[in-house]
Amino acid sequence: MGRILFVAFVATFVAALAVVVGMPLSAQETAPASGQRESMAARFTAMDTDHDGKLSKAEWVAGGRNERGFDMMDADHDGFLTMAEIKAGREKMRAMREAKGN
Repeated sequence: MGRILFVAFVATFVAALAVVVGMPLSAQETAPASGQRESMAARFTAMDTDHDGKLSKAEWVAGGRNERGFDMMDADHDGFLTMAEIKAGREKMRAMREAKGN
């Protein structure tokens, strides 16, 4: 029973993280193509309205993302997201998906 709950939790977390960072859940895209990386950088730049190289929660939400996603991605809990934190979150999601076997 405990293992089933753990697997359900991991699956839910991966799905939520996918929604947060805008990644598809399909196994066909295990690594972002060059255009996707550029798109991620372009989205980051567009959301960074004060051009300080990081996203505040307000910028994140104004960019159409949810607050819960921001909190999940803010690894150092400083109230800002850097491109490195977003990339790390995507990699974590990818690793979880691969460990799950998808």
